[in-house]
Amino acid sequence: MSKFSTLLSLLILVALSSSAQMKSYNQNIKVPHPVCYGSGKVERVRIAPPAEFLLKSAGAAKSEIIVDYNGFTPEAQEAFAYAVSIWESIIESDMPIRMQANWEDNLETNVLGSCGPETYYKDFKDAPFKGRYYPVAIAEKIAKREMNGESRYDMIANFNSNVDWYYGTDMNCPDTLYDLVTVVMHEIGHGLGFTGFLFIDSNNEYGAYGNIDFGEATSFDLLVEKGEIGGKQLVDTSFFENVSSELKRALISNDLYANSTIAKNRNEGLKPKLYTPYIFDAGSSIYHLDDATYGHTDENSLMTHAIGMAEAIHDPGPITKGIMDDIGWRNIFIRFDQVKDIEELKTLVFSGWFESDYGIKSGTPKVIFSLDEFESHSDTLELIDAEGDGTYTVTYLPKIGTEKISYYIEVQDTVNRMRTDPALAPTEFYTIHVGPDTKKPVIAHDEIDYFLLLNEEQQLVADINDNLGIDTAYVQYSINGETQEPFALQQDFGDRYIGNFPFDLNSINDGDEITYAIFAVDAANIPNSTRLPADAESYFSFKIEDIFDPVSYYSNDFNSETHDFLLSDFDIYTAPNFNDGALHSQHPYPAPEIDNGELEFTTLLKKPIIIKDNGTMNFTEVVLVEPGELTSVYGNSDFYDYVIVEGSKNNGDNWYPLADGYDSSDQIVWQTNYNSGIPDGEQNSETLGTPDWFVNRSITLTDNDYFVAGDTILIRFRLYSDPFAAGWGWAIDYLEIQRPVSADITLLSPGEISVYPNPFTDNITVKISAVQQESHIQVDVFNAVGQKIYATEGHGVIGEYSDVINLSGYGNGMFLVKVSQDGQTVLTKKLIKN
Repeated sequence: MSKFSTLLSLLILVALSSSAQMKSYNQNIKVPHPVCYGSGKVERVRIAPPAEFLLKSAGAAKSEIIVDYNGFTPEAQEAFAYAVSIWESIIESDMPIRMQANWEDNLETNVLGSCGPETYYKDFKDAPFKGRYYPVAIAEKIAKREMNGESRYDMIANFNSNVDWYYGTDMNCPDTLYDLVTVVMHEIGHGLGFTGFLFIDSNNEYGAYGNIDFGEATSFDLLVEKGEIGGKQLVDTSFFENVSSELKRALISNDLYANSTIAKNRNEGLKPKLYTPYIFDAGSSIYHLDDATYGHTDENSLMTHAIGMAEAIHDPGPITKGIMDDIGWRNIFIRFDQVKDIEELKTLVFSGWFESDYGIKSGTPKVIFSLDEFESHSDTLELIDAEGDGTYTVTYLPKIGTEKISYYIEVQDTVNRMRTDPALAPTEFYTIHVGPDTKKPVIAHDEIDYFLLLNEEQQLVADINDNLGIDTAYVQYSINGETQEPFALQQDFGDRYIGNFPFDLNSINDGDEITYAIFAVDAANIPNSTRLPADAESYFSFKIEDIFDPVSYYSNDFNSETHDFLLSDFDIYTAPNFNDGALHSQHPYPAPEIDNGELEFTTLLKKPIIIKDNGTMNFTEVVLVEPGELTSVYGNSDFYDYVIVEGSKNNGDNWYPLADGYDSSDQIVWQTNYNSGIPDGEQNSETLGTPDWFVNRSITLTDNDYFVAGDTILIRFRLYSDPFAAGWGWAIDYLEIQRPVSADITLLSPGEISVYPNPFTDNITVKISAVQQESHIQVDVFNAVGQKIYATEGHGVIGEYSDVINLSGYGNGMFLVKVSQDGQTVLTKKLIKN
């Protein structure tokens, strides 16, 4: 069914120009989404939704797919929602799956639609295989956390509004129409992960996958094999070198299969055949079932490569559902703590538990161990659930003279899928060493930024690792320099240790400072200990922050000290080149230098705001953060760094945008100066912010889907940074929220005022390009010793304002121009007369 409109050669990464953004594959380089074409044939068939959908009771959905519809007609949206509800009865996930669906009128005539994962992630918590990419919806399900965040979609789809669609949900699609439910079902399948990275280059020379520098593949790609019997895995470089003619021949062999254990169980033991015609069909090849094997009347035909008119298929079919399970929608998890080193021979205890969506097969949990790192010999210990409580245990007493024991865990589930821990065993394995221990524990900890009193308790988390095991972990701390009783850290799981500061909430106040250090002692016969920070005179520190009483009006020009903001990531000061105080992010702000990394910098207004009807927030700002791609919009993965103002009405548990995020492309003056500061061959902008680039921002607090008049909300400013480029950052000034009617406010911003030329000879021009209402504009000029040498009379101004000032009668030197509106200074600028 699918065909890429154009083939993206992922090898393009190697040939990118020096000025291009260099980012990780899964954050930036996108596999083009499959493009669904209509076959033009009448292929009449009626395949009903799966039994679990037809028999479901209200609220029985196993997942939640949240769709953001753009441009859909009501009847098209109803059909789309019906297809979504079918998938919700099949796919299980505790995490919401966010989807953008666009109803387009500019697609090619025979294009029905397209869909794919918004991005991919690897090496997240509980990822089944190391170094393999998983579509974001699967990654979030397994990790049990938002990885794209609430502001990004998990899949993106486009559908052709000009197609002759059948919008019914009853499968009675006539011979002249395409069934929208069927096409949506198919495309959601791609968005949920029925796709991957395998391709043939645009010159038709070689086959490849992922980025050739690291050759990584998706969880679907792990299943793809050449040959129905004794198949060879395409991503196994012992059979097919990445970027090779051998791999190309395999991709057009008409002999590729999905070695999905669950799909084989549902297909009479046969590996499902994939669509791999002798001429590579980019976007259709590989990531569809073979339509010659599974014709349009077959129960597995939804994910074949072509759809015809009158074809109503409302069930993915047992094979597709089996493949979906094996790419990550149903998993096996192994929860075993690594056995630590020992100083003297003693009985070793291997203990833990297994979890599988299909249940654990009796007799399969094992410990495979070796005394020579699996070079020549291994033995097996069977793990037993002796107590019947799901905990599997076995003991082993090493023989005298043993110096090390290497091992891995192995298990199968009831559908005969095998997993190991480590996942790539026996290539990778754990090793237990025997002998005296002199290694100190290793402590890793992210310093606490602050403690918000409304949270009631502050948890400390540290990763503490030791080859022998931890005997004791604890924290020493002080409040405003006064030493407190230490408190213990308890093992949570693995190397994670946690504990709560035993604060008396009645005795700590806003602004109090907490200093602390973490200690760990191992279980060696002669204990080894570690302190973090390592320097005995150094401590971590954070401040107590309180939330004040709600207000309906707030203003701040940031020219004096204030405790109104939580300033762990931002600060209030007069920055270099600036004339007065402002609220500043870090300058420059950092970017995470790792794949999948992201950083967020926030500052919180500690005074909650009671929203008025159509209440507004106004401030001036300079935004120099990395702009996204030319056509990108907030919410897309190619909308790179951004700033955003957010609100919360449940004390910060959930944050929602007061307006969409934006970047330097929001204003030409920002974008031009950001880009001009990127040196050749580099990716970071070195441009420094200046008050000349301040521009007004006005946000209506109720102009969103989350807040209404009468809500009391916290407000925060957030800067988001992705890999790898970054810039100067964000500055905010003259903040005013829901000003009283009588309060004066400066509507101009420095970015709307031009003073030129500089240097000048006789005349200077002051030009204001965006006066927003009738205003009193004042222009003053001062000489180098502060004497006012020129002043305009008051002007009632509507629209543009321009003033040419003749200073020919004054000598050379420095002059200061000040522009004011309604008595408030907007801009001061130094000029040089030659």
